[in-house]
Amino acid sequence: MAQPAWHTKAVDEIIAELRTDITSGLPEDEAWRLEACGPNALPEKARPTALALFLSQFNDFIIWVLVAAALVSGLLLRELTDTLAIVAILLLNAVLGFTQEYRAEQALDALKKLTAPQARVVRGGVEERLPARDLVPGDIILIEGGDIVPADARLVSAGALLVGEAALTGESETAAKTATTISDPNIPIGDRDNMVYLGTIVSAGHGRAVVVATGLATEMGRIAELIQGGAERTPLQTELNSVGRGIAVIVIAVAAIVFVTGLLRGFSPVFMFLASVSLAVAAIPEGLPAIVTVTLALSVQAMAQHNAIVRRLSAVETLGATTVICTDKTGTLTQNRMTVERIYVGGHMSSLADGHITGEAATSADDITKLLTIATLCNDAHRIGDGKLTGDPTETALISFADALGQRKELLEIEHPRVGEIPFDSERKRMTTINRDTNGFLVLTKGAPEVVLSRCEYQLVNGHVQQLSAKARSHIIETTSTLSSEGYRNLALAYKTIDAKPRAAIEATDKVERDLVFAGLISMADPPRPEVATAIKTTQTAGMHVVMVTGDHKLTARAIAERIGLLDNKYVLTGAELGAMDVSALAATIENIAVLSRVNPEDKVKIVQAFKQRGDIVAMTGDGVNDAPAVKKADVGIAMGKVGTDVTKEASDVILADDNFATIVAAVRQGRLTYDNLKKFILFLLSCNASEVFTVFIALMIGLPVPLLPVQILLTNLITDGFPALALGVEPPAGDLMRRQPRRIGEGILSRPRLVRVIWQGFVLTIGILGAFVGALIVEGTPLFSGGGIVQTSSLSTAQTVAFTTMVAIQLLHSLNYRTAATTLFSREVFLNRYLLIAIAGSFALQLVIIYVPFLQSLFNTRPLGVNEWLVVLAAILPAMIIIDVTKTRNSVGRF
Repeated sequence: MAQPAWHTKAVDEIIAELRTDITSGLPEDEAWRLEACGPNALPEKARPTALALFLSQFNDFIIWVLVAAALVSGLLLRELTDTLAIVAILLLNAVLGFTQEYRAEQALDALKKLTAPQARVVRGGVEERLPARDLVPGDIILIEGGDIVPADARLVSAGALLVGEAALTGESETAAKTATTISDPNIPIGDRDNMVYLGTIVSAGHGRAVVVATGLATEMGRIAELIQGGAERTPLQTELNSVGRGIAVIVIAVAAIVFVTGLLRGFSPVFMFLASVSLAVAAIPEGLPAIVTVTLALSVQAMAQHNAIVRRLSAVETLGATTVICTDKTGTLTQNRMTVERIYVGGHMSSLADGHITGEAATSADDITKLLTIATLCNDAHRIGDGKLTGDPTETALISFADALGQRKELLEIEHPRVGEIPFDSERKRMTTINRDTNGFLVLTKGAPEVVLSRCEYQLVNGHVQQLSAKARSHIIETTSTLSSEGYRNLALAYKTIDAKPRAAIEATDKVERDLVFAGLISMADPPRPEVATAIKTTQTAGMHVVMVTGDHKLTARAIAERIGLLDNKYVLTGAELGAMDVSALAATIENIAVLSRVNPEDKVKIVQAFKQRGDIVAMTGDGVNDAPAVKKADVGIAMGKVGTDVTKEASDVILADDNFATIVAAVRQGRLTYDNLKKFILFLLSCNASEVFTVFIALMIGLPVPLLPVQILLTNLITDGFPALALGVEPPAGDLMRRQPRRIGEGILSRPRLVRVIWQGFVLTIGILGAFVGALIVEGTPLFSGGGIVQTSSLSTAQTVAFTTMVAIQLLHSLNYRTAATTLFSREVFLNRYLLIAIAGSFALQLVIIYVPFLQSLFNTRPLGVNEWLVVLAAILPAMIIIDVTKTRNSVGRF
């Protein structure tokens, strides 16, 4: 429901509507309002218990398939080893997933921490402090510098009131507040100067306001509602779910065919049921979820080393698929601190760089000294115990500017102590101090250029005071306009000397702030981070669309975008223009937009929705509370670690520990690398599983004994395939990783060409395994088609051990095929991954232990192999490897 436009209503109208009093506030007997409106707090969200959250980790199709396999193995096949192995996998995944997601449930808790615990309220004519949760609409509250605003309120009066609203609007500058009514009902939140909002911080001044909204009715409450939705499924989760469903369909179909065919060939129903279950065990990649989880965890560690803290494992892969990055400006692209960059003194424009003045012409040292004196003394910022500057960001920037040029505020204040002042006021738009001088008093004024200039009659040029001509005045106005169009915040500084201190503030206002000497302009900006321009260029090279989404003004946002190379023939859209569009209209034009300025929280969610409607994978970076809904809605949410609010961090998938936009580029690179490696080992595992299915299927179809027992298949999937697959997960990146376009939307790991490759390679591996099995049967003198699969004999166990060993060895060597698609198996390039070589050696050593250690022989039904059996194994492996290698390199384009 739309919020009432309180900023457009006169104070008297609001007072009457809420039945309160400006002076005395609500009467004490208005407790019914609290019952009607509810407490001024965000309601508790129904949270899943720890047990429910843990159990939810099993809500995935491939997990269900594994559960079914565990039940069948344990209850029907009596294979306790199989059951325990599968259960161990499921528990491992559940524990890791539970740990990652538990903290994500704290988002609303962090949001509530932003609310003020106490509020100064006038009730029944008496000022008192009450818990903020007891506030109701109509309460009259008092706020001053350092307070956290306890509710959304319409200002009744304001005295030099400055409020930091970055957490809500994303705008870095403090907002000057006034009680003046605003006529435009659609003006953005950041421009509603007569409103203060829950959770924002009063930087300076004081004010009286009437509460108009509490709890969920506040702007902060609306944000809380926006971030309560569930998390989006990532492409990897969708893909693995699809793979699981596909495997299940294939398993059921093939098992049914095998069962029926076996019955028709005269096998008993019991035997064929067990054989069909064996086939199902062969088809299911039991180790896949665990290997995916571990690989993602290793990528998380790699990202952490580059200051990207990943809160959800699947976000690693999603980063690699990102096509759009929606980024906040303040603190993300910029340094989140105002800095003096330009000065206009004596009719000349100059710049400040590394503590030195450079410009169009030499500027008088006297002129700069006078400018620094005004900027430093007409200033309420100061240093605290550790030397850190505190105060309004604009004023701290002025002191830093003076420090860089050797002027210390503390020394100047000793020489020119302040004896009077006229504080800054949003209506006056200027501040004046009166400081003692050697021969009288200095009147020092700073403020909006148009206001200060209107009170100047003279100008300081090369140390001399001269009449401010119409031409000079026009040039100053033109210069100010140019600087504003470039995104600078401009202050004019002026002064004059007087003989006696004014006796009253009104006298100072009427008489002292006249006939001033214009000393110059100081232009400030929140500068871009030095590394951002390079990072932007890299993302563009990688085919990603970067969009600045900010609460700042259009000119400020455009200026920053131009400086970092973001515009690139695209344009700027304002929040008002955005508000007039629906999601579909925005989606139709958003690819041509580089900057969205003056946006509200709902706008950011709409932006994410528009990109998603186009089929994009969206990453949203942010730091303020206003970013949290969109960060949560995005495919991958990225929060700033240093300046980010707890709300945004808890809603995010990734946190940048250094708040560096370049870290996003490193994270995207790692995400792409992770997906490449995931693709390699998933295809490797599936081709291996295909060989196991084909081996059992073909053997049963042609009447051979069962070549592989279920426990042997499971052991291969969990250990023999697992270690090489993990090693493939840490492959180094390809040289063109960040020069590729993002992978096409909808392009799954199991595309048609890859599925054909998996099936073909699985069939070739099957030829080797079955060849070894048949050869061993012949060597052992076992009849090939005697139905020997029903009665387990010593010779059959030896032949099964040969098939088992061949399967292990051939799959280990097959992992080398997945290092690179363009390199032959017999080149040096294949052996550069030392982890893979160690995995192959270790897995094969484990295989030797299984077939030669007596107690393991009985557990896995293996027999020790002699020289003849090993020759059979070798003879079966080499042809299969050569066929796959030749086929791979001839048909490859260099990438799987």
